[in-house]
Amino acid sequence: MELGSLKIFVEGQIKESDRLDRLFNQSFLQPNENITFTSSLTIRGRREVQAYVETSQEIRELNIENNHLENILEGLPTGPDIIVQDLDLTEDFDLYVILSNVGGIDLRKGVPFRVRVFVNGLKVSDFDHFIPEGLKANFGNCYTIDPPHRIGIGGTAKVKVSISPKLHSDDVYLGNNSLERTFAIFPFQMTPQGIQEFSFFVSPPRAKENGQNEKIKAEVRWEGEESSFLISFRGQEQVNSFQPISDHSPLKVEFPVRLEEAQSESQWKVSVANLMRKKVEGYLIIQHP
Repeated sequence: MELGSLKIFVEGQIKESDRLDRLFNQSFLQPNENITFTSSLTIRGRREVQAYVETSQEIRELNIENNHLENILEGLPTGPDIIVQDLDLTEDFDLYVILSNVGGIDLRKGVPFRVRVFVNGLKVSDFDHFIPEGLKANFGNCYTIDPPHRIGIGGTAKVKVSISPKLHSDDVYLGNNSLERTFAIFPFQMTPQGIQEFSFFVSPPRAKENGQNEKIKAEVRWEGEESSFLISFRGQEQVNSFQPISDHSPLKVEFPVRLEEAQSESQWKVSVANLMRKKVEGYLIIQHP
């Protein structure tokens, strides 16, 4: 089974992809043996789903035409589906939460949600929040929540935020109501025209239900209005990607982690170069799956 892989598509977009021995925790499939894989995907509404089993040329199959199955499935009913779309930090490194509605129906105004925040496995905040404005369907708009008590993030921290509605009708699917991200904050003092490299490890991500790839976010903050920086990412299966940027602080860039390329934990590196003729102090903030 280490010579085969399973790929699942919904409406033509890849949702899951992995080696068979990783999915089933076994190396061989005996003759006439059947095994069942339960994916983490949730189907909403009427969707076309395809599954493909790909095998190496070392496996001489009698028939490869039956390695593909396609079906139309009826999933959960449509309605508001609220997700934690993103996490971010204020200028003082306090956490805030961004919500969005991926469902097919708008969320009305004034809906109460319970919000829980965990940092490195410890619950640091648990509060009720009324959303004063409506959330439009299909990512129509976003809404930001500032916890009632400041949650400062420093060093390396694994942050998890989960939300739950007071009424089930306000969120038709609870399986996507949490988001977990790792923050790594690197202070730096950079000499004129100096360069520093920072490294971190990224676990293999799972495909998002909306078909988007996971991403690594990098943000450089420094004092002063002048700016001239060069930043590059280097990760597993990736070539160097240099992007000269001239902008005011904060400088923000994103780099996708493609599902097909990230099958194991990988080391990533970020290089930041100071092209100015003066010393610069600041922070590099990394956020990754």
